[in-house]
Amino acid sequence: MGLTEEVIAIVELCIYIPMFPLALIVIFRHGWKKQLGWIYLAIFCLVRIAGAGFKIASVKYPDNSTDLEWSAILQSVGLSPLLMATMGLLKRITDEVSETIPSSQNAYGNTAMAGFVSQSRVGNIITKRATAISRRSRIIQIAQLPTMIALILCVVGGTDESSSNISEHSTGQTYTKVGIAIFIVIYVLLFGLTVITAADLGNAPRGEKRIYFAVVAALPLIAVRLLYSILADFTSISNFSIANPDPWVQLFMAIVEECIVVLMYTLVGLTVAA
Repeated sequence: MGLTEEVIAIVELCIYIPMFPLALIVIFRHGWKKQLGWIYLAIFCLVRIAGAGFKIASVKYPDNSTDLEWSAILQSVGLSPLLMATMGLLKRITDEVSETIPSSQNAYGNTAMAGFVSQSRVGNIITKRATAISRRSRIIQIAQLPTMIALILCVVGGTDESSSNISEHSTGQTYTKVGIAIFIVIYVLLFGLTVITAADLGNAPRGEKRIYFAVVAALPLIAVRLLYSILADFTSISNFSIANPDPWVQLFMAIVEECIVVLMYTLVGLTVAA
């Protein structure tokens, strides 16, 4: 039997069903204060499990259009939780660095000395740097809102494109394209913030550095996954068709990248100190 969407769906179930409880372990291991990145990872696992289930059902019962519609919709929303998981992990690193830099002022001795240094040129540099990092953390937090909006647009767009009412197809395509455009902006922002964070990596604890390197490794994979969505929604290339994509293209430009990112983030979460 050759590679089909049903085979891919079965493989996804084999990967994400055991990955989901591991993601839950990571969430509870790190506590609710630092779990933001991994909770989206758990959500992503649920989305992929449900999407694979609908895909298999649509093959078994081809007359039921609802299964095929939900399979396509859930396939299209995978970018949002991956981006939000990455933002959550980058925010964790940024918060750790921002907590470390101000504390260096205490290394000068007593409170009076620290007050003197804070007025000095060195003290001003430290303060400005900590403030910049704090602003960066807020930017990451704010960026989650447009990411959620993009998710909603993709869901609504996917629903309209799968509708039996042909007049809604055009509107659905517009919603989806706007959602993907927002994902592109968020990715560029995320890439820039990751590059900027590299300058402060020396102040991060050792375990947080592993999280940073996982984020850096994930960005090219997410870029490929984003490219797949761009080609699927902005071009008419048959291999990237949303309704009937080429299984091999889907496997190597979407499924593999998603699996590697989820695996990397989960392993980091299990090995980094809580």
